[in-house]
Amino acid sequence: MLTTLLLKQQATTKRFLPPLQRHLSSISDRRRRSVHFVPADNDKFLSKALTLGADTIVLDLEDSVKDKQVGREKLRAFLDVANSLPGRSTTEVLVRINPLSSSVDDWREDIAAGFDGSDGFMVPKVETQDELKLLDETLSGMETSNNSSKVLLPIATETPLAVMHIADIAKGPRVCAITWGCEDLSAVLGSYSTRDNNSGAYLDVFRHCQTMCLLAAKAAGVQAIDGVYQNVRDMDGFQNEANYAKSIGFDGKLTLHPGQISALHKVLEPTRKEREEAAMIVTMWERSIQKGAIEIDGKMIDLPHYVRAKKVLARVGADKDASGEQGTAVSTGSNEGSNTSIDSKKEGHDDDDEVFPRVCMGKFFEDLEPGLKIRHFLTRTVTEADNVFFTCLTLNPAPIHLDHELFKGNASSLSGKGGNSNSGKPLFNSMFTLALLVGMSVPEATHGTTVANLGFSEVLFPKPVYPGDTLRAETIILERRESKSRPTQGIVTLQHVAYNQRGDVVCKATRQALMKKK
Repeated sequence: MLTTLLLKQQATTKRFLPPLQRHLSSISDRRRRSVHFVPADNDKFLSKALTLGADTIVLDLEDSVKDKQVGREKLRAFLDVANSLPGRSTTEVLVRINPLSSSVDDWREDIAAGFDGSDGFMVPKVETQDELKLLDETLSGMETSNNSSKVLLPIATETPLAVMHIADIAKGPRVCAITWGCEDLSAVLGSYSTRDNNSGAYLDVFRHCQTMCLLAAKAAGVQAIDGVYQNVRDMDGFQNEANYAKSIGFDGKLTLHPGQISALHKVLEPTRKEREEAAMIVTMWERSIQKGAIEIDGKMIDLPHYVRAKKVLARVGADKDASGEQGTAVSTGSNEGSNTSIDSKKEGHDDDDEVFPRVCMGKFFEDLEPGLKIRHFLTRTVTEADNVFFTCLTLNPAPIHLDHELFKGNASSLSGKGGNSNSGKPLFNSMFTLALLVGMSVPEATHGTTVANLGFSEVLFPKPVYPGDTLRAETIILERRESKSRPTQGIVTLQHVAYNQRGDVVCKATRQALMKKK
């Protein structure tokens, strides 16, 4: 039976691991939440480009530039000094060239003008992977050992043929991400609009392009960048669209106005609830990987949930270091005893001052509704060493915890007639049992959300505990009430129950705790 379960787990892991490996291997890659367009011929916009806080800026030589030659000259001048400007070390600089279907001189001149000082190129109206191979050959002929390899970011849905080939485009050489656009496509199709006049949602054919962009990117193991939101004055609409893109899995979005950048970053940053839920899943999964599936708050969690949670945590704290790589905001270990930590900015402290990053896995006051029953994940087989050490540590010389021979005379009074298999074993220190019960309840109930333990109103030990017993725990929320003196906190009454491997209740403790509110 065990062999069958392990084989099933290995098969499940094998099926889901490739995309997980692709994702985890790209965690240290440059973050591209915001990919912001800047006309290459506009001195005013160029001067501010590196101060906007965008992860990537795209110096545009295509649609927004009327005089291409002037644009190339201004681009060269900007790139000549860009590396010495503030913000350059944390900002990726791409150049949008003209389509390869345009005049040969146009795109080749764009490459020449934007080669020195940039990180790569955005490629519009790509229709086949062959175009990317041509660019790869061109760039390889220009690169030397002193140059870093240029990346390519294709706009992969601007013609019908491109949509049909998008999966191959995403797998093209040097591709770091793909994005999509519908304005050029709508012109080719002869569409009257790209969005529904009433709801504002994309019409089906363009929604299909968005979906294909996401699927092709993830299949190829590259980043997916959502398209632009044209109405730069409609911030509510922009945020709604960004939220949708985030919810379905896009890594970033194209922006047209500086005001969209900070709003986009705020949307894409996981909320506290999302962080805490993801941290809980990652921590519990990595401690129980041999089980194949776990239960958290009544929900079955398996490998796809773990993969998704890792991706959420990878998005936390997207600050980049001087090399442009994502700062390490989350660390998870797969070894026994590993933990998960998340940066949380304290009031009056910068992120760099956070010596011990914190994560709250417990439930807040609002979550602890009376009647809620929590089956705790952690279990513990207690040993004689635990009993001896705890008893000595607490200066408790009671022989029933330490003396095997003496306890034999008391065994029948606890076991009843005929004794039981534990006859002759010292009785486990009940204070250890109580402490263990409360400890096992912490991760899913009160971890990081308790202000203070206010006391126990009832503690019972219905059955004895012996060395070798395995204990598990449950918590039931009995009541809660507001704190009169602390408006940000509340008082919750919790009943913790410990069971042994036979299902006997060995400890029941009712306590009151002062809990944080959200």
